[in-house]
Amino acid sequence: MSLSSFGDLGKAVKDVLTQHFKTSIFNFDYKSKIENNVGVHVECSCDEYSQTAAVGDITFRLADGIFVKTTIDNNMKLTNDVEISEKIKGTKHNIVCSVDKEGEKNLKLKSCLKQNYVNADIEVDFASQFPCAVGSVVLGEKGYLAGAQLSVDTNGFEVKEYVYSLGYIGKGFQLHGFLTNHRDINVKFYQSRSYVDIGFNINWNGSSKITSLCAAVAYKPDNDTFLKARVDERGAINLACGIQVIPGNIPLELA
Repeated sequence: MSLSSFGDLGKAVKDVLTQHFKTSIFNFDYKSKIENNVGVHVECSCDEYSQTAAVGDITFRLADGIFVKTTIDNNMKLTNDVEISEKIKGTKHNIVCSVDKEGEKNLKLKSCLKQNYVNADIEVDFASQFPCAVGSVVLGEKGYLAGAQLSVDTNGFEVKEYVYSLGYIGKGFQLHGFLTNHRDINVKFYQSRSYVDIGFNINWNGSSKITSLCAAVAYKPDNDTFLKARVDERGAINLACGIQVIPGNIPLELA
């Protein structure tokens, strides 16, 4: 079976709970692909306090298996991500470097190995003199998954965070459980039936003893139309809907 990375476990739940729900007054999102497989993406938003956030990126292929993604945001932070994939079967490497308007630089190195029953990756962040390393592995067979993630600060090699995960993925059904630092518990549930997707997330903080939960349902009668609703433990309700104004081209979304 094809395994997700540790960071993507429960992604189907996250998509149902978060995609298309916008809290800003104005949102703009444009994606396009032009000649030679060059991708362009521009996204911006403005909230009720007139705070504007914007980001744009362009992705192009240098050679077979080598892609470059350049991103700039409204704070003038420039990020370049060079991806080298499948030079060795099942492997992918990323070199991510960034610089902000103050001249502060950062470098991240990522490597991933993906095979039939295992997905492992490691990321080293050189944000300071002592880099932080995050490694994870996911093992799985016949729908059953087990994973672990470890974050280590190389300054004294202190373990900052460790997470364990158990889960099951079936046809139209997913269940994932996470235990962080032997203290915090998170459970994600996803089910898909015909035109309806359901996502549920419950989290218990072992320090504050606070429980938070969120549930959402998405109705998609076809590829051009959707209607979504979400509610959390405070009783806050969010609604979102979208239609394809021009089939396959321009979407219109309201949230």
